Amino acid sequence: MSRNAVIAVSLGVLLAGAAAVAGFAPASFAASEAEPAVVQTPPSIRVTRAERRELVETLSVTGTILPREEAAAGTDLNGLTVTALNADEGDMVKKGDVLAVLDRSTLDTQLAQMQASRAQAEANIAQMNAQIGDAEVGVSQAKDALERAKALQGKGVATQAQLDNARHAFDSANAKLVSAQKALAASQAQLGVIDAQQKNVLLQIEKTEVRAPADGLVLARDATLGGIVSAGSGPLFRIAIGSEFELAATVAETVLPKLSKDMRAEISLAGSDKTIGGKIRRISPEIDSKSRLGSIRITLDAGSEARAGSFARGEVETRRSDAVAVPASAVIFRGQNAFLQQVTDGKIATVPVTLGVRDGGFVEVVSGVEEGQEVVSRAGTFVADGDMVTPVRADETGAIQP
Repeated sequence: MSRNAVIAVSLGVLLAGAAAVAGFAPASFAASEAEPAVVQTPPSIRVTRAERRELVETLSVTGTILPREEAAAGTDLNGLTVTALNADEGDMVKKGDVLAVLDRSTLDTQLAQMQASRAQAEANIAQMNAQIGDAEVGVSQAKDALERAKALQGKGVATQAQLDNARHAFDSANAKLVSAQKALAASQAQLGVIDAQQKNVLLQIEKTEVRAPADGLVLARDATLGGIVSAGSGPLFRIAIGSEFELAATVAETVLPKLSKDMRAEISLAGSDKTIGGKIRRISPEIDSKSRLGSIRITLDAGSEARAGSFARGEVETRRSDAVAVPASAVIFRGQNAFLQQVTDGKIATVPVTLGVRDGGFVEVVSGVEEGQEVVSRAGTFVADGDMVTPVRADETGAIQP
């Protein structure tokens, strides 16, 4: 390239730079058309609708399974040996069933003695009755003799001595009659004593058969074959009457006012996946002054597999309501006051609400939000009154609704 050509190119470059500085540019350097302004979208917030649903509020309690009523089968006899056992722990028994038999040989001997004594007393009574008959005849004869003596003495035929003798004979006959009557009364009294003793022996013999006092389940057996019983050794058998069991639980005094008789409950036994139905039978009227706890008894439905002494947990249904509810996560608490962040036309409004029944992850809204209105599903989202948001609903995200 010649020197003149190089100078011409350099000059063109300089002119182009000057034109750019001055705000002019050739077509190849012209600016493209201006881009449109970016519009900001409100932040996306997940919302949920206040919907009507059935809510069940429960109270959790724990305690021990105990028989509702317990009976003891034993004896007040001393020194007798157990000769037979007819029941064991876990057996179902009926009232009157013989659970154990005690040795009655000593009592049978006593009974035989009582029967012999009674026979002797009856013989004595028969003898006394015969003596009384003889004495009555003697009294009658002495009376007749006395009457004759009086008549003869009045005619002057009998002496005063004869009359006195007749009178003494009459008095003696009367005395013999009275003596025989008293001897009869004594023999009859002795027979009564023997009958009472015999009745006592028969009662003791009856007690040698230890019987079940009620229908139920045998919880414990303390009798052993060949063992010697005594009145102070305690019951030989313990029975759960009617095979009825209860959950004995304690609850805080603050929740006792929520409970009432016949409230239903579901009982879970330790080590079992099954639940047993039940209902509150008794609420203690007294609060322990030290622990501030009150006791309740929940009767288990019949046919349960509960075992006395085992641990159990119960869920007592305290309230059931068909009401408008929202997820518990949507509620904001400020002190004791509850609020929901309501979303209307994409705008946030924090409204106070009154809450009711709580059931799992949902809570009843008594007032403040109507059915169908949308609220922020999770409290604590950084939005405030008047903020604009883009609602994101569960049905729009494909999430599984509760």
